[in-house]
Amino acid sequence: MKSNMPFPMILGHRGYRAKFPENTVLAFKKAFEFGADGIECDVQKTADGRYVVIHDALTERVTGRKMDVAATKFEELRSLDFGSGERIPEITEMLAAIPAGKYLDLELKSQTLTPADAVPIMDLLDSRIDRKNLMLSSFNIELLVPFRKRGYTVGYLIGQDTADKGIGHLARSLMRYRPQFINLPIQTPSKLGQKGWRRLRRLLGLMGIAILFWTVNQAAEAEAVAPYTSILVGDDVELLVKLRGAAGGKA
Repeated sequence: MKSNMPFPMILGHRGYRAKFPENTVLAFKKAFEFGADGIECDVQKTADGRYVVIHDALTERVTGRKMDVAATKFEELRSLDFGSGERIPEITEMLAAIPAGKYLDLELKSQTLTPADAVPIMDLLDSRIDRKNLMLSSFNIELLVPFRKRGYTVGYLIGQDTADKGIGHLARSLMRYRPQFINLPIQTPSKLGQKGWRRLRRLLGLMGIAILFWTVNQAAEAEAVAPYTSILVGDDVELLVKLRGAAGGKA
């Protein structure tokens, strides 16, 4: 069914993760090839201070070999096969795979990063991507503070620990840090119930904070939240692109 409402922006979760090795240059390029408006990916820091794109602090899940990213130098990590012969990309290689005008949601991982990493990361980003096409996100809101102060768009990722503290605690954090986005797990509306979900939407509306939903992998989920969100992050890019077409076009 077509709608007059614009469809949310579609970001490939760690690239086109449903079909290609996550957080690799191949997955990023395929996300764009199949119609994504952008990508979401993760940054960690190696033992020798290189910024690499990987979700976990350990490499075992994605390579079959166990290395601790924070304790391993870049060249050793580079020797690992991340699937289909893909190697771990540095942040600059990921940025080079993003076509002009496409969007990036870069998640800062607190296992290896601190607020002191903000300036080096800014230096890498500013020469390679327009800030209007960029969001920095994290579960650790302190990692976002330096970026927010410098005028970047930031998204506060909400995990179960934050959700368990209730809407009052969340409201105080939002008032203090003023992120432009709140990045919610797709289960949030059902967990809050109708009353709680309406209350949260009202709060965010009053504060001018937009919503991103992750990880959206079912058509019914996407259709249910599309009226309330600006961005959908999903593993299956083609599924979301198909839904966008059915809804009447691009974001």
